[in-house]
Amino acid sequence: MIEELVGRVFVTRDATHRAHWATSSFSQHMALGAFYDGLPDLIDAIVEAYQGLHQKITPQILPGADADDLVEWLATEAEWIEANREMICLGSNAVGNLVDALVDSYLSTVYKLRELK
Repeated sequence: MIEELVGRVFVTRDATHRAHWATSSFSQHMALGAFYDGLPDLIDAIVEAYQGLHQKITPQILPGADADDLVEWLATEAEWIEANREMICLGSNAVGNLVDALVDSYLSTVYKLRELK
């Protein structure tokens, strides 16, 4: 399950980076920039903690996202992460806390994209 999480985060990072370039809203440009800039560190921390407890992983390569509605995409991805949290964390509170920080980043960005125009 963690392999799928990594793949999904990479797809989301790429989709938000493209949206960052395409938006005409300065607030959205900044929110998207902060979001995709932070994703590598967040997922790196999760994977390294997971691998410290378990084994090395091989991330899945997933097709790219055509995120016509990026806010909905991010909200749906946050829901998927939360729904699969236990299977990702395998009982580790440390990994769970890092996953929670990832979800927080997604949801904070959803808020900014909805409210900051």
